[in-house]
Amino acid sequence: MDFGAWSLVPPILAIVLAILTKEVLLSLFLGVFSGCLIYSGWNPFQALITFAGLLTGSYHGENDEYVVAGVMTDPWNVEVILIIVLIGGLIGIMIKSGGSAGFANLFSNKIKTRKGAEAATWGIGLLIFFDDYFDALTNGAIMRPVTDRYKISREKLSYIIDSTSVGICLIIPFSSWVAFFCSLIGDSYRNAGVTGHNPFMVFVQSIPYNYYAWLSIIMVIVIIIFKIEFGPMAKAEKRTMETGKLCDATFGGGGENEDDYSSIEPSSRGRASDLLIPIIMLIVLSFVMMMQTGGLFESGDFIDALNNMDGALALVYAFSIVTIFSIIFFAAKRLVKVKESIMAFVTGAKSVVFVTILLIFGWQIARIGELLGIDSYVTTLFSDSVPPFLAPVIIFVFSCVMTFATGASWGTFAIMLPIAIPIAFALDITPMACITAVIGGGGFGAHCSLLSDTAILSSAASNIRHTDHIKTQIPYSVTCAACACVGFVLSGLMDNWYIPLAATLAVFMVAVFILNRLFGGGKLNLNVPQEEEAESVG
Repeated sequence: MDFGAWSLVPPILAIVLAILTKEVLLSLFLGVFSGCLIYSGWNPFQALITFAGLLTGSYHGENDEYVVAGVMTDPWNVEVILIIVLIGGLIGIMIKSGGSAGFANLFSNKIKTRKGAEAATWGIGLLIFFDDYFDALTNGAIMRPVTDRYKISREKLSYIIDSTSVGICLIIPFSSWVAFFCSLIGDSYRNAGVTGHNPFMVFVQSIPYNYYAWLSIIMVIVIIIFKIEFGPMAKAEKRTMETGKLCDATFGGGGENEDDYSSIEPSSRGRASDLLIPIIMLIVLSFVMMMQTGGLFESGDFIDALNNMDGALALVYAFSIVTIFSIIFFAAKRLVKVKESIMAFVTGAKSVVFVTILLIFGWQIARIGELLGIDSYVTTLFSDSVPPFLAPVIIFVFSCVMTFATGASWGTFAIMLPIAIPIAFALDITPMACITAVIGGGGFGAHCSLLSDTAILSSAASNIRHTDHIKTQIPYSVTCAACACVGFVLSGLMDNWYIPLAATLAVFMVAVFILNRLFGGGKLNLNVPQEEEAESVG
């Protein structure tokens, strides 16, 4: 059933309440329950049944037919929850070993400025390119102690982590997102009556057209090199530099020094290698397991393995193996006893409970949106009388709005790609621009939506209140999206990517410097002495 404009109520209500009250959990609950009320004909009792059905699945009363998949019984969601619990526990073990502190001390000796600390965070985010969840949480675990020492606001840290972890997955052809993209592209080409195209190669050819993804990555290094800040981020950076206050509130809503891992007493004998060895092993194993789930070792076909891999399941395998290895490894080195490692794992797992609840509510918002027909309502707003050259930019804007409202970037991909590709062929414009308009729009929503799982994980990795992360990131992401519109308009007029990309970059650079001049919030005192920069403030 299609509920029309009522389908927009749950995500809009949740977003508005979260911004006004800063109580994200309550806001998400009210958003979900409002959707259940609408779906249930405003019957409160039936709404409660619908709410429970969104969690565990719903069955038809007469023939026991399974009609709605619950977010807690969806295999992908269960795998994601397992990954988060394993990551939280593994971080606890590594902190207990003293490896995190040892790595922070090593980096403090190698990195002499806060600019270097920011650039290192950006670089790590690009290097861990194969999965956004793993990228965000691992980068936060490695770099948060370092950036804290150099008085970099948690808002800035979470922005760098979020922009790089999502941005790189949108353009690298070897990430856990690619299999999903390729399956949708292949089906959409076949449905449009176009054959003889390899979906993977189509994605590769579309990479230069992904103007938003490129700008989201480039903007980070531009603001680092030129010390550019504007909007709420400028105020956050000024606060941290002048007062030493890293954030207004942590992810759990406590004071700046509150940390879920603070109760873990690290070993005094830990070294940087005690962090690096498990991390390197994790990176290698994750890639190997992705190939294994894709059938590489049976078929020997690398491209086929990329198209068929199960990224979430591969990460479950990798994290499980590395967790067991770390417990044994640290015990063998006499750093941490097995019992102490297990207790640290439990403490770390407890620290991600809040993250898990947020994700569950976010998934419920997306699921109730499906039941209310938000996808069909939004897509019907696309006018048939649009001039062909405007199709890519309109698809991009629609994808941005849809993902911002639902937080479900993969849902946007699934809905919009089968629409965008036939439109491109029907209007005789390059399909690459329409494909990346959808992918880039999904990336924008992943950065800016309060309901986005990657934004939630980036906030958690930086230990900052989620609403503060979104508030400071939105001006930067909107700037990238607005400049990307230039590229999509030009792509509708010409069948190449280099002129639109060059024009987009030129407009972007001018816009960033103008915004910094108008809304920079005053000049920051970034040239503090080295010994003051390295002073721990957390």
